[in-house]
Amino acid sequence: TVHAMVGLAVTTIAVAAAVGLAANAVARVSQARDRLTAVRIAGDLYEEIYAGERPDGRHAGATDGRTWTYESASAATPERPSLARQVRITVDRRNGADLVIDAFVPPAPATASSS
Repeated sequence: TVHAMVGLAVTTIAVAAAVGLAANAVARVSQARDRLTAVRIAGDLYEEIYAGERPDGRHAGATDGRTWTYESASAATPERPSLARQVRITVDRRNGADLVIDAFVPPAPATASSS
């Protein structure tokens, strides 16, 4: 009976460890998906800002149930004149801190005249 009890205890510990590892793997996959979704949204926003498809200033919205904001303004300072724009994109993450991207982009393309 002692051998049976030891065997049962070892089996219980092994099963508990396997369940713990599986739960950890599921949590990591969820975190990776969360991070990937945030990166995709931020990448799309960056490309649209870079191409001049989004206006400068502070804007907010939601994509795929994730809230995001971006701020863009001239990167020029009195000491360093520049036509470039400075951009900060923030995307809400469900598992962890918000994704924040700071970047510089070229000047917005000139808009077509209506004449």
